[in-house]
Amino acid sequence: AYQTVAGQNSNNSVRLTNAFLDAVLQGDTWDLIRRTDGGVHKTLQARDLWDDIAFAAWSCADPGLQFDTTINEWHTCPAGGRINASNPCSEYMFLDDTACNLSSVNLMKYRREDGSFDIDGFRHACRLWTITLELSVLMAQFPSREIAQLSFEYRTLGLGFANLGSYLMVSGVPYASAEGNAICGAISAIMCGTAYATSAQLAEELGTFPRFAENRDDMLRVIRNHRRAAYNAEPGMYEGLTVTPQGIDPNLCPKELLAAAREAWD
Repeated sequence: AYQTVAGQNSNNSVRLTNAFLDAVLQGDTWDLIRRTDGGVHKTLQARDLWDDIAFAAWSCADPGLQFDTTINEWHTCPAGGRINASNPCSEYMFLDDTACNLSSVNLMKYRREDGSFDIDGFRHACRLWTITLELSVLMAQFPSREIAQLSFEYRTLGLGFANLGSYLMVSGVPYASAEGNAICGAISAIMCGTAYATSAQLAEELGTFPRFAENRDDMLRVIRNHRRAAYNAEPGMYEGLTVTPQGIDPNLCPKELLAAAREAWD
């Protein structure tokens, strides 16, 4: 095992555009572009490069994939520039020279003995931790002046959850199943919608983050798309997306979770 973990102080990712993925599907060639002068360094079959990526990931778990086109179509603040990369573990996708204070909620704490999910308790935790993370922006230390400045201008928060695998396992739901996807989608929707709503309430009292106004239209478009996914909208109903997201399947998601997910985005 130790022979295959070289570079594990970092995670290696490959950023892929929809154009590359289309070239793979269609059997076309792909140009490798030099960063130095923008010229074509080499042309090869897109599928050969895709096979190399897949084999490397199978053999040593790197590289991960970043779906560049989709990431930027869901970008809430494009007025500040495009998203080029993520933090090393890829939880955080945002502008260069920004940072995100992260916190995780343990899902197993919200599984009741009868197997149901404590939705009210989970919502309460999401609300409290959004406020806590907002406070932490003022308390954090940053590695550079640029990162500190943009952290104040965008006030990026990172609320996530842990132990999804354990939660599904003890619930008897296969991790990679369609039912597991529906449950995960609903829990994610409740968390994200609650965090956005809490953020809006904070903004009502304290004002928006400084860069909100220039990004308002894009942010609201992304929020509307989140709501459509909670309602499993038809492909043509999304705004500005090339790839239709996987919505929450109402036939597989527990009714209480589905209702809470939709309510969060309403």
